[in-house]
Amino acid sequence: MHALPHYPFRRPRELDGGPAPRHSVVVVGGGLTGLTLALDLARRGVPVLLLDDDDTVGVRGLASRGICWAQRTLDIFERLGVAPRIVAKGVRWNVGRVLCADLPVTSFTLQDQPDLRHNGFANLQQYYVEQYLVEALQAEPLADLRWRSEVTGLAQRDDHVELTVHTPAGDYALEADWLVACDGAFSPCRALMGLAPKVHDRTEDRWIIIDVTVKDCTWAEERWTWLDASGNNGRAVWRHKMADDTWRLDFQLREDEDPHAAATPEAMRRRVQALLGDELDFDVAWSGAWAYRHECLESMRHGHALFAGDAAHLVAPFGARGGNGGVQDADNLGWKLALVLQQPGADVDLLLDSYSQERREGALENIRQARRSSRFVYPRGQASVQLWRDAIMALAPTLPWAARLINTGRLSAPSVYRNSPLIEGADAGTALPDVLLDAGGGQSLHRLLGPWFTLLVFGDSAPQALQHPLLQVVAVGPHCDTSGRAALLRQLGVDAGGGEAWLIRPDQHLAARRADAGSFDLQQALAPYSDALHPTTA
Repeated sequence: MHALPHYPFRRPRELDGGPAPRHSVVVVGGGLTGLTLALDLARRGVPVLLLDDDDTVGVRGLASRGICWAQRTLDIFERLGVAPRIVAKGVRWNVGRVLCADLPVTSFTLQDQPDLRHNGFANLQQYYVEQYLVEALQAEPLADLRWRSEVTGLAQRDDHVELTVHTPAGDYALEADWLVACDGAFSPCRALMGLAPKVHDRTEDRWIIIDVTVKDCTWAEERWTWLDASGNNGRAVWRHKMADDTWRLDFQLREDEDPHAAATPEAMRRRVQALLGDELDFDVAWSGAWAYRHECLESMRHGHALFAGDAAHLVAPFGARGGNGGVQDADNLGWKLALVLQQPGADVDLLLDSYSQERREGALENIRQARRSSRFVYPRGQASVQLWRDAIMALAPTLPWAARLINTGRLSAPSVYRNSPLIEGADAGTALPDVLLDAGGGQSLHRLLGPWFTLLVFGDSAPQALQHPLLQVVAVGPHCDTSGRAALLRQLGVDAGGGEAWLIRPDQHLAARRADAGSFDLQQALAPYSDALHPTTA
């Protein structure tokens, strides 16, 4: 496995006596979600303290870690400046194949979308992604990263949170206006607050990940799924290519298998060879046994404490919905916390409660999709489901409609916030992809959008009379070449005649849509975000 970096412990100033300053935001947990949120906050001008009880990135115990980064996640990482490194180091794939009882059943190709900056998936070990995020944070003067800092006490007050932090140099106390717990599936912060997530599904369905480095490999860089694989006791297997000539193999275990015995070097080698052949020359780079469960907090906000990532919700990794969902949590929360802290009169409860409502809706959708995939992959004695699945698999090689019903994991997709108080209209709530606007790829939709809100006008000129410190007005026409304008209209489904105006949120989700810019009451639309600022019209 790639040698993980180890970050030094530095004695915190709170241990040196004197009054400790109150921190604007404390993020607990230096994993994927916490690092993404901290970087977003720092880039938005919010001082942020990140505490992590470890001193490295990636694997913490025997837990599955993400490798598949979806288009929406790559768009978010593009804004944060780390996507180019992820794409350059990772493996892009667009083809997936499904086998049942070792026989090919169907394949799919993700739609190639040359109009978009990112499409398909990029596969890269999570520790690389976290390392890139750490390095980006280290360059931010407003970010304070503290390693080997474990939260052992937590108390809510009327307007802040008090924490006790254990370090190698001793314990200390600190205060935070806002706490965001991104401390994983067994969240200590959640336990300290006496919170328990609602269990939506907990099974004894257990798996073992075996990451193998294969020498002189000629396999195509595709996702392969085996259902009822003879080389895995009639259970499912996934195969994905990652960086460093490494392949991820996910093996479903039998109910009677001991996961510890399955993780011994000899047992893992036998399992890999049973699937891929005795002649395969490989090394085990990493392994981990896991059992999935589906959980979600009833609310992701509790006073001045918020929860994100696995601390807020857990979902089986069918379709790569876990880590990608955590990144969307961070993307949703970052701008809202920044407005709460930076804009006088911002509606705190509306903004932060909307985070809980929107992201809980996204988490429950991920759980629904993963549960459906789980039932298809292994019906677990459900006779009717087994019969239905067997029929689908038999028809799929010759009937496209049957092939489309195969559900080995509906791939991660951006959340759509249909029921949010911050979204107006049935056709709003979607995340806009980063459409390329010129042939060279230098200009794209997301690079046109402002750091806060953007009024996107589909025409050759934008009304200059609309002014607001949180608003940027952009006309599509002047920034596009002919092909770029066509691509944008096609991707967003806008009439080529122009004239429409879209209000875009800081997280690139469509907040509202009008037939023309003049029909927006911007004072009303932007009032929840800062009632001390008044838009004007000439």
